[in-house]
Amino acid sequence: MNMPRKTGGWRRVLGTLALAAGLTQLPWSGWALALRPDFVLVALLFWVLHRPERIGFGWAFCLGLLADFQDGAVFGQHAIAYAVAVYGVLFLRLRLLQFAPLQQAAQMFPILLAAQLTVLLVGWLAVRPPAGLAILLPVLASTALWFLIALWLRAWHGKGMRGAE
Repeated sequence: MNMPRKTGGWRRVLGTLALAAGLTQLPWSGWALALRPDFVLVALLFWVLHRPERIGFGWAFCLGLLADFQDGAVFGQHAIAYAVAVYGVLFLRLRLLQFAPLQQAAQMFPILLAAQLTVLLVGWLAVRPPAGLAILLPVLASTALWFLIALWLRAWHGKGMRGAE
């Protein structure tokens, strides 16, 4: 009798999300702070893409509230943005799983941009208009991080570093 293999267990998911939250706590300053990717969002979207039955909107909202608490932002600002991003990944899930890492990163860019624009809009409506558009710089870093993770995952599964073969 063939038993399904258990992959992506809760310890792995929670460990990844804890690592992402820990990377956010590093002492970032200057341009590194402006270009810092949203590690928690990228980890969340990774697990939503690969294990949608375990991670979904509830996790996105809770992690967003924790990010708001951690950053001292408007309560619910990141929660709404994370839910928007999870919706985008779930909407494009089958398409994303078929693409090579570069095409995945290109498809993730608008999703990550929508999440960051949601953070910008909610913060603008609740508190004050932003001083500049530097808040959109982490989208580029998050997209590059997604590309590196997808490339590493592809190499780990033995499919090589080239595109779809």
